[in-house]
Amino acid sequence: MEMAGSVVLLFVLAVGAYQDWREQQISLFLPILAAVVGILLWLSEPTCSVWELLGGMMIGMVLLAAAGLTGGQIGIGDGMMLLASGSYLGFQKNLGLFLTGLLLAGFAAFYLMVVQKRGRRTTMPFIPFLLAAYLLLLV
Repeated sequence: MEMAGSVVLLFVLAVGAYQDWREQQISLFLPILAAVVGILLWLSEPTCSVWELLGGMMIGMVLLAAAGLTGGQIGIGDGMMLLASGSYLGFQKNLGLFLTGLLLAGFAAFYLMVVQKRGRRTTMPFIPFLLAAYLLLLV
């Protein structure tokens, strides 16, 4: 069952990354459905404690709160996607996914600012970095 969760999460991140890259937003239906499927998979065969599961989803909830506090500088879709991924990965792995995604996005932002001379107001989609981070975590 854990393999099914990995495939579902990979598919959801790939579709979300494509939407985020092309449109700078994602359909919120995607991470909501993914979270429901993740919880159902967990109920059928728990891979971690309920606290680990809720902790993983809490990372997304914190990002959703940050999205509200920053007036949209952090996307709601990013928080929803991390909430969904938390239902598959639990706290530790989802935190690793988030931090790895941030690190990759930081490298890209550094490149944009230093090499391409872009300003601080340049926007970047975050979900493609989550996809790259997930692929790194799978390896």
